[in-house]
Amino acid sequence: MTFCVRLGPDAPPDRIGGKARSLLRLAAAGLPVPPAIVVTTDLLATLRAGGPPLPASLATPAALASVESAARAIATAPWPAGFAATLAREIDTLVPEPGARYAVRSSATIEDDGNVLAAGLFLSRVNAARVEVLEGVRAVLGSAFSPAVVAYLAQHGLDTDVLGFAVLIHGFVDGDAAGVAAYDPATPDGLIVEVQSGSASAIDGAARTRIAQAARDLAAHHGPVEIEWVSAAGQVTFLQMRPFQAPDAAGVGGAQRAATTRQSAANDAGETAPPAAADDWQWDAAHNPLPLSPAQAGLVALVDEQCKIGLRQRVVGGYLFYATDPTSETTPIGAADALRGLWEVARQRLALPTPTLEQALETFVAIYQPLFGVVQPNARAARGVLAAFLRRSGFDPGPLLPKLLSGVPSAATERARRARELAAAVDPQARARALQSYLADFGDEAPHWDVAAATWRERSSALERLLRGANIGAPVDEQSWREAAEAVRARLPEDAHEQWEGKLSAARRAAAVAEDDDALYARLQAHVRRALLREGERLWKRGVLADPNEVFWLPLDLVRKDARGEVEIGYEQAAMLLTAARGTDAEERANPPPLGAADTLDLGTDVVRGRPGASGARIGPVRIYRGDRDHEHDHDSSHVLVARTLLPTELPLLSPAAIVVETGGVLDHVAAQARERGIPTVVGAVGACRVLRDGDQVLVDGGAGLVVRLS
Repeated sequence: MTFCVRLGPDAPPDRIGGKARSLLRLAAAGLPVPPAIVVTTDLLATLRAGGPPLPASLATPAALASVESAARAIATAPWPAGFAATLAREIDTLVPEPGARYAVRSSATIEDDGNVLAAGLFLSRVNAARVEVLEGVRAVLGSAFSPAVVAYLAQHGLDTDVLGFAVLIHGFVDGDAAGVAAYDPATPDGLIVEVQSGSASAIDGAARTRIAQAARDLAAHHGPVEIEWVSAAGQVTFLQMRPFQAPDAAGVGGAQRAATTRQSAANDAGETAPPAAADDWQWDAAHNPLPLSPAQAGLVALVDEQCKIGLRQRVVGGYLFYATDPTSETTPIGAADALRGLWEVARQRLALPTPTLEQALETFVAIYQPLFGVVQPNARAARGVLAAFLRRSGFDPGPLLPKLLSGVPSAATERARRARELAAAVDPQARARALQSYLADFGDEAPHWDVAAATWRERSSALERLLRGANIGAPVDEQSWREAAEAVRARLPEDAHEQWEGKLSAARRAAAVAEDDDALYARLQAHVRRALLREGERLWKRGVLADPNEVFWLPLDLVRKDARGEVEIGYEQAAMLLTAARGTDAEERANPPPLGAADTLDLGTDVVRGRPGASGARIGPVRIYRGDRDHEHDHDSSHVLVARTLLPTELPLLSPAAIVVETGGVLDHVAAQARERGIPTVVGAVGACRVLRDGDQVLVDGGAGLVVRLS
């Protein structure tokens, strides 16, 4: 077997993988590319010989363990005789300069295939030192053994155990700027040149012209293309080419998927990207509209440091912000099936009755990584695939997707069913049974995504009072989505019916995942909350705290060090920290970040425009929902609830006449659940909380996305 080859016209095309093939195509077009070598697919085949098989899918509880076993085998398998020496010799002749740096990039046989792009699915190591290349090869090969890869291949009907996987190695290309360019000949004005790292001014003039011309020339021969480039002192080097689908052709979710593809391209483009600019950070008001407690801020810092999920997170002024992480090495594509296996792993870890704080945090991180790095991205991607299919088939996915993805059995529908049972229970015994049924699966949820917020299990009497006699709405209508699906199917050619059914089924499973992952996260957070409360009780008994709940207002790192015996928090120190934290929280609540330009709406305006969330129109008095108190007064079915956001765990417990939220979109939690319950809803109505006041009489037109003040 030949494990290393110099990349050139004589390299075996079936053994060098997709990225290497694209580099050859760029060179054949006369574009400057870095000299490279390829570790062929023979190496992985040799390392895998006799190893544990990969599962065909992640549908079984044992699947995740099987993937882990295969990954461990690759991580410990000995190199074939002579491979390390051969690789070292090839590397030294590739870039003979002392102190050279290298890019070690995945090159799976399916990468950059027109039908199976696998963008960002595999790991690459960039800017690696000479001594890091060998283990970089092992790390890149090991990235082929992840739950995301198994699910992705199974989703595309590919055999998980025969994936051809090569490794492309070339000198690290440093530059003043790096990014992507894309062009579709069918849309002459659709040229995209995007700088992902460095200064945009670095490619002004000749460099930008060269990049644009390269994209046009390649597209003339290969169809719509996306290329990666690095520019240094005006000289452009090209690193990869792949098929391109314009974001506007991808429908709902397509822009996000295209951005994810560009992000994953930067992951292995051979450059290191600087941290995201300040303008790239966005306030996560849709999930965290309130300032975070010091304990929750500590959790954010912990997962930002230890989990690579394609996003960076930061608490600024008490509020949670996020930005795309162009250096992330995690996959942006995962599998809906992964959630099932993840639940099994979580149940085992959460079964520990009294974990230490460190054990609870270890569990939190272990589940957080696949939950937000695999499960959630897949849910977004599957919806985008369905939207793209609809658009290619001549349908507008905008109004269709909400119908097609409704009525999906999920944690949200089950939560609503149990809330309905509790609301309808008349006698005390039936009410007690219904309450216990609700708490059994949803008792770990809380009004806010903050570890400091008491769970419904802790406030069960408040939950019972809240739901007693409430109008939770009718059960899910199973017919509406079926009628929409049949209408689409009837207009498709017969040979597209099977493809349609598959994409619709995958998107509906993903829609359920988008709801179910919240239930899992709630359990994780409650697990950490219980561990922190035990630390709070310990500090209370020691006389440091006046109440165990004060532990959430101390810095998480300080509580961890005290729990480990590394430091001892004193009473005076705790008192100063608590006073400062509470004062800061009050200031932060009074000064939330702006959501956008509409936050500057004239206070006298009588019209707030958002996006249609759920059709229908209602008139009623406004009640501003601030999310920081009990819900007992928010269950008046005659009022219009106006909020910065609503969490998926909150909405089933509320029954307003209409809903207006400043965040979210037509496929997000609020809109989806409102449609299920027939509550007229406007989403993305930025500025509503600022312009409207408690008691204002308003008309909410959910179909038009408008809120009009009547008095």
